[in-house]
Amino acid sequence: FLRILAGGALAILIACASTIGFAAGSDSGSSGSSGYSTEGANKSKELREAIKLINRNLFEAALVPLALETMQNPKNADAWNYTGFALRKSGRYDESMTAYNKALAIDPEHEGALEYQGELYLTLKQPDMAKANYDRRYLLKFRRHFGKALNIYNGIQIFHTLIS
Repeated sequence: FLRILAGGALAILIACASTIGFAAGSDSGSSGSSGYSTEGANKSKELREAIKLINRNLFEAALVPLALETMQNPKNADAWNYTGFALRKSGRYDESMTAYNKALAIDPEHEGALEYQGELYLTLKQPDMAKANYDRRYLLKFRRHFGKALNIYNGIQIFHTLIS
């Protein structure tokens, strides 16, 4: 019985460890070579269309479906973040800052908004503000991953107790 229980505990630990690896390699706010994902149950038709346009570097065009999305769902931090991104890429920096601030007012831990607002600060030659955003984002990631690591550590302790 203990071997079965220990085997189950080990399987849980391996699953938790793989979750940390995935989380460390993923970043909801950044774009890979294929661009931003349009997948996800919480993405409306407007947001999916805007993301497709952003992926094609059609930033001004993306503002049309983003405006619809933010009017229909003003509490959608992702929509405000994408709006800030598209505005920044269009050179509309003041409006971009407003959009990022709205995203962060809705979700102060929105990693994408923190990252891209930091990039805007660099564009505006405000490196101290960019560093503050980087530090905030880094601290958020550290807390998330530390919590997962602590869970794994506790699981290992339980595993050792079970097999001892």
